[in-house]
Amino acid sequence: MKKLLLTLLSVQLAWAGYAQEGIYTTTGGEMIFQMSEVNEGGPISTNTRWTIFLHLGTYVHKDFNNTIGLFSGLSLRNVGFITNEDTEKKISRTYNLGLPLAIKVGVFDKHLFLFGGAEYEWLFHYKEKYWPNSNGKRDGEKVKYTEWFSNRVNRFIPSVFFGVETPWGMNIRFKYYLQNYMNQNYIDANGDLIYSDLEVNLYYISIGWNMDTKDFKKKFKDW
Repeated sequence: MKKLLLTLLSVQLAWAGYAQEGIYTTTGGEMIFQMSEVNEGGPISTNTRWTIFLHLGTYVHKDFNNTIGLFSGLSLRNVGFITNEDTEKKISRTYNLGLPLAIKVGVFDKHLFLFGGAEYEWLFHYKEKYWPNSNGKRDGEKVKYTEWFSNRVNRFIPSVFFGVETPWGMNIRFKYYLQNYMNQNYIDANGDLIYSDLEVNLYYISIGWNMDTKDFKKKFKDW
């Protein structure tokens, strides 16, 4: 995992020293349909998690010509999963700061291209809430727990993604996380490894938008 992060940083540093011609920035967001596969001694029932807040990204693009280029930047997104086990419903999520690097191929003056790459995300804020006797609903007593820089989840998680950007500034993306979301080595206050058998594999489909950062700032100012 560290090798992936070092590779992303190395390419970005080399890119930063490259000629500035053809470099521009975009700003965007996404609506995420989060899916998960959860196992703990057997599969656990899950629900699709739909989120629109808070997903933001600023990306730096380098177009080598009108058909091939790269982009990187920083992203902020809300990622997690929902389980229904016995009578308990639980939602776990983190806010993640991501460092992506992707290649894109298409017709850039038409704003139509395919893209794919890898991203390394820092899970910096964890939140868990559950309804102990809800029969799979968000009813009755609710227990909530939040923590900054939590050890309950793996602090850094890599992922791969691919998608398509359309002439209307919209994009569709598929992302798959390459590591277990939960930290199986986490020890609670009683000294127990409460996640030792818990496997959580995350992936999602998102519908997003991107626009030139200068236009975004103008529209935000006018608004």
